[in-house]
Amino acid sequence: MVSENAIGFGAALKGTSALFLSMAVVGTATAQEAPSAGESIVVTGSRIPRPDVESNSPVNVIGEEEIKLSVTSETEQLLNALPQAVAGAGAQSNTGNGSATVNLRGLGTVRTLVLQNGRRIVGASQDGVVDLNMIPPSLVSRIEVVTGGASAVYGSDAMAGVVNFVMRDDFEGFEVGGSYGISDEGDAARYNFDMTAGGNFADGRGNVVFHGSYYNRAQVKGAARDHALDYFADAIIDGKPVLVESGNGVTPQGTIFSPELVGLTDPYGNTIGTAGIFFAPEGWRAYRPSDGFNDRPYTNLQMPMERWQGSVLGHYDVTNGVTAFWEGSYVHSKINSTLGAVPMSSSGFIPGFQLDLRNPYLDPTLRQFLSDNMDDDGDSLVPVNINRRLLDGGSRTSDQTRDFWRFVVGLKGELTDRLSWEVFFNQGQTKVTDVQGGGVLVDNFANGFLTDPNDPFSCATDDPDCVVLNPFGLYSMTPEMIDYIYTDLTNITTIKQKQVGASLTGTLFTLPAGDVGISLGTEYRKESSSFDPDQLYVMGKALSRSAGLSPTAGSFDVVEGYGELYVPILADMPGIRLLAFEGGVRFSDYSTAGSVWSYKLGGEYSPFDGLKFRGLYQRAVRAPNVVELFSGATNTAPQAVDFCNATPERTAAERDFCVNALGVPGGVIDVFQQENQQIRAVTGGNPNLQEETSDTWSVGAVIRPDFLPGLQLTVDYYNIKIEDAIGSFGGGLQSVITACNADMSLENVFCVPLRNRTPDGQLYDVPLLNANIAKMEARGVDYRLDYRHDLAASSLNYYIAGTYLIDNISQGSPIVNPVNCAGYIRGGSCGTASPKWRFTQRLTWEADRLQLSLRHRFIGSATDGRIAGAKASGAQPPALAVPETGDVHYFDLSAYYDVVDNFTFFAGIDNVLDEDPPFYLYERETYDAIGRRFTIGFRADF
Repeated sequence: MVSENAIGFGAALKGTSALFLSMAVVGTATAQEAPSAGESIVVTGSRIPRPDVESNSPVNVIGEEEIKLSVTSETEQLLNALPQAVAGAGAQSNTGNGSATVNLRGLGTVRTLVLQNGRRIVGASQDGVVDLNMIPPSLVSRIEVVTGGASAVYGSDAMAGVVNFVMRDDFEGFEVGGSYGISDEGDAARYNFDMTAGGNFADGRGNVVFHGSYYNRAQVKGAARDHALDYFADAIIDGKPVLVESGNGVTPQGTIFSPELVGLTDPYGNTIGTAGIFFAPEGWRAYRPSDGFNDRPYTNLQMPMERWQGSVLGHYDVTNGVTAFWEGSYVHSKINSTLGAVPMSSSGFIPGFQLDLRNPYLDPTLRQFLSDNMDDDGDSLVPVNINRRLLDGGSRTSDQTRDFWRFVVGLKGELTDRLSWEVFFNQGQTKVTDVQGGGVLVDNFANGFLTDPNDPFSCATDDPDCVVLNPFGLYSMTPEMIDYIYTDLTNITTIKQKQVGASLTGTLFTLPAGDVGISLGTEYRKESSSFDPDQLYVMGKALSRSAGLSPTAGSFDVVEGYGELYVPILADMPGIRLLAFEGGVRFSDYSTAGSVWSYKLGGEYSPFDGLKFRGLYQRAVRAPNVVELFSGATNTAPQAVDFCNATPERTAAERDFCVNALGVPGGVIDVFQQENQQIRAVTGGNPNLQEETSDTWSVGAVIRPDFLPGLQLTVDYYNIKIEDAIGSFGGGLQSVITACNADMSLENVFCVPLRNRTPDGQLYDVPLLNANIAKMEARGVDYRLDYRHDLAASSLNYYIAGTYLIDNISQGSPIVNPVNCAGYIRGGSCGTASPKWRFTQRLTWEADRLQLSLRHRFIGSATDGRIAGAKASGAQPPALAVPETGDVHYFDLSAYYDVVDNFTFFAGIDNVLDEDPPFYLYERETYDAIGRRFTIGFRADF
């Protein structure tokens, strides 16, 4: 049997060969560019200037040429093409706060530190995660991505790695550019216009650069793509796994349920189950799984955004040895995301709800049916739960206006001819105003169900605006009804950051083997934020994207000192071209988590020119952020499966525990089913949280063979382990359910939250406050090959950058088995796709005025995460109709042509073959949901 590794390697080899073999032509190869003699540079991963371009931390660089050839105005698209990055939120996301983010190694966006010119950027949300939309690609010189913990160098948050955006400076002249993009379907339009102006002043002692841009991205909804229209569920029919039409249990037609209805018969002879009565076009009847609501066509495939940016960078030589520098930026953006219409449930929001049988819109036969079976006291009020998705008023929308500003000022100079110093002040702020449409006023919704006994078309309440509601059927609500219950809600979030730092870097002294490098520094940082939700949310009077929010405000500060040392031990000896040691340590004193240490130890060994071995051990920390510490209670609705569901696999012990301990009524336990795939949970902060810690090992090699000039190969193994990871109690709702199921006792702390149930047994507002309870591990191998080959009058450039993922393990709580999601996607236990094999390669042909480039993005097959969950628990893996995604290949073309010396025309085609995302089993952040896209543009210099 051929191993999985061999299959993945074969896919990589086949994809590579077509590009790489095209380079086997006669010509002269040239070596890669290196720093000029005597020049030192700082590469992300260390603050010590070095005369080479390889740090001992594995660094992947997205250079100016790659940025240009990607033909994109979205910064996250540059990063998502990196194999080391699991796709974060971006243009194709429809959840979150509208930010574009980066998630290295799949360890979470909060564990990836984003910097600009080596300094922090204020976050776009209270968790401190940076919105990449705030960084204009046209002003970026290069992006350096470091794998693994780097807290000793950069401080908290650098657990999975660091992404450092190095910006252009010393620009002279005037540059203007623009681009327009559209999909093969004639939608998904993108417009971008930017201009940069810069020049020297004061006889060359200073330089200043001004940059401005405008970007507009159109909306695309799921209804525009066939692959996004279907809502399926897995089923077993005739002993075979199949997909059947399904949907969300809260439908726009509406349902009613009561335990007293279970087992009764509808007018069509169907037995009513725990999903209740459905208001079908042909009349009321028992609910069927195929009646579920398909919300796919209503959500965004491409999130619309409009963005204005302005930046200024500069420096001025105050004296011969002292330089002042500054950076400033302002971004104003508007973002809209769309969800399906609000799901309203009386059991969740209206305690003691009763349906008034005098409602004039109620089918007379149903009125009589409910009266005969439920109205024992004859008061025309019966206790039922009504569920209805209020599609009548349209989708839930989130219209965000975001204002971001940041500035840095500082001084730098030479202490000696070998030591330099720097002091800086960095301050930023983000303000997000989020107007959420499609909300429902809970009290008004309840009022509309109670009628005046003397006039059933009038409400029983004294509210003169009240309108009796007709929730019985699709689009049954009139405009007057909608106006009475609907509202907009406004939430405001403000995030602030201040940072002060001073450093001394350079050469301490020289040993026979070379210069001893040193970097010493101290920093102070304060993070503060506030979240002010709409008062209707706070009072529990409205429901939209959330169901009850609490204000959150808090801050923390930290004082830090750090030091790095690089010591060349031996050099230029037989068998030893260079042997060197690298170390670093950082002490941090947090106002919340207290004092913590982070450090690194490693080195390099080069036996001869062209071969270098490197290795590093790093201890990293992450202090809890404001939202993890101080957030108020917030309602969420994660997907989860209740083990109390009446399935063939449910045991007698589970049945009895659900009735006797968890509160599922005995009258419905034998037919009990959860009403919705999503279950309401309550998350919130914990001021007693401590820091997370991680240990990272990386070992690798850099190869530059003399017999093939122009070629460089790097291979690195990494192992990242995180302890005391912060997360929702138990690791999330599904993990809590699993942990309770493993030890069914109310002495088990994971069972206690599952007692939060409605009278009919449905889980409701399960409390999941933050805790230092989880563990995570990522392990794999990165590789990159670069090659440049000169032809007679042109050249070929090629690279392939890939990763093989060995482990991606998470353990939500100590009593549940860890789940290894390497090679899996979704399924409750796993999230974003984590294929074992993934790579990007590019071949570029460059002549005098023309560049043509082909990029190939390979995403290896990923298996349904439910199988990973079953393996972890020792259960039988589920039989699934579509158990894996299959390999996915995307090909992108780009071309640049210099029409004249100062005017360039460019064009690009993304997803040339119009590859659809995998059928059924995919998520839109990783896979292309739009299809083939065309871009044209220009750039002019004056």
